[in-house]
Amino acid sequence: MSKSDWWNKRVLRSVDNLKFWQNNPRLDPAEEHVRLNDFVEDLISVDSEKNSFLDLIKSIASKGFMPIDPVVVWQHENGQYIVAEGNRRVLALKLLRNPEKSPKAIRAIVSKQAAMIDRNDIEKIYVCCAPSFKDSRWYVLQRHSTSSTQRTWQRLQQQNFILQLYDEVDQNIDLLIAETGFDRSEVIQALRYVEVRNIATRPEILSQMTEDEAAWVKSYRMNMTVLERWFGSKEIREKWGIEFDGMVVNITSNIKSFYNAYAQFLKLMYLGKECGLGFAINTRSIPEQNQKILAVLPEVTFTDEGITTTDESTPDSSSSTSTSSETSSSETSTATPEDTSEAPNKPDGHRYNPDRNQLVHAFCSITVSSAKLKAIFREFKILPIDRYKNVTAASLRVFLELSVDEYTFQNDLQSKMSTLDKDGYNRLTLQRKLSYLNDKTSPLGQGAKKVISKLLNHTNEHSLDTLNSYIHGMETHKTSRRFINGFWDILTPLFSELIEFKEK
Repeated sequence: MSKSDWWNKRVLRSVDNLKFWQNNPRLDPAEEHVRLNDFVEDLISVDSEKNSFLDLIKSIASKGFMPIDPVVVWQHENGQYIVAEGNRRVLALKLLRNPEKSPKAIRAIVSKQAAMIDRNDIEKIYVCCAPSFKDSRWYVLQRHSTSSTQRTWQRLQQQNFILQLYDEVDQNIDLLIAETGFDRSEVIQALRYVEVRNIATRPEILSQMTEDEAAWVKSYRMNMTVLERWFGSKEIREKWGIEFDGMVVNITSNIKSFYNAYAQFLKLMYLGKECGLGFAINTRSIPEQNQKILAVLPEVTFTDEGITTTDESTPDSSSSTSTSSETSSSETSTATPEDTSEAPNKPDGHRYNPDRNQLVHAFCSITVSSAKLKAIFREFKILPIDRYKNVTAASLRVFLELSVDEYTFQNDLQSKMSTLDKDGYNRLTLQRKLSYLNDKTSPLGQGAKKVISKLLNHTNEHSLDTLNSYIHGMETHKTSRRFINGFWDILTPLFSELIEFKEK
């Protein structure tokens, strides 16, 4: 049998030994998925999905498991079989075999259904084993295309899956199209509206919401089609100062007024029929009711105050609007040891969101004497990575060396490090400086030294070689938003000691 027709062959595999795909687009990326319960609770968080899942369990219990639609797995390098297609069905089988592991909300129903079947009958099932994850992904794409009769993913799930693939091919649209068969306009539109949704998760907007509203915005429950229709209107884009440059979303209006209007629009979406408009904001009311919706929203202005196309504002905890500590009269830096910018309350999970569009969130701070370090740090808070990937990447390399220099001089280590080169400290490469700080006699803690060890290992993707290539190399790969954000997150334990990086 050739590799190309692997989907025609089915083999028996133990249900208990099948593992779930952590990056399954059906799952909310904002949630952690470790235990069986984590997957179930995510799946049933929306009533329609919950009812559909319970119908699936009842069907298996009454009719038996009929694998008419194949369950597709691939074998991970650790030997485990990961489910690429059929996660809902495998999840239902696992619960029917072990109903006591069901969430309390559905445990009684699952236990009742499990009593109707012989659990040994579903101990093993036939699956199709894909040769690789890439092959299984190809199959998933065919199953969940718009023409498929399969229960389709939600719009945001589809768009995030395209984003995952886009990052995997180093943001090469032509390669993505070649591998998936997607239309170019479909790819650009998906990436564009994922960014529109990601803007909604910025702290300046989330700070204006209740806990439940913020959780809804960060989940898959928000209707992406509504956002697409709203921002797809040329009139709305002109009134709100939104410009689409391919997949990049530029904000040309006063950023604070835009955040206020967007936040209130999302709150009305969340409230549904209780929003006070006399109708719910959904695909039936947009675009027909756009004018009525605009009439109750804060006005988006185009004054010179604030920043256009970038985000440098931070929310003021004393009001529902946003103010910017970075654009106040304290903009000019002085050589004092403390960066005293006040920081707002931070949203949970901020740092580990790989899709954030600013490298550093507004609530973070550093304690340094270097005016240049302070300035770059402030600019990291406002610079949109998507639009300035290479600038951000190169600046990260500069920021690291300036941080090392700051630590060296604050701890009076330059004289000792000067002995490493006959021409003195100023001729030392960053690699030599880091190697010295990684020595057992260095005052740095073990957490910071572990980061340095990773940087000095050229086989790591997030290495000093990669940082150096941002400045001296000709390549433009490894500059995706997720990769750069990941690099910053890896470096934060080191920055916490070099420059007292803190998240207030």
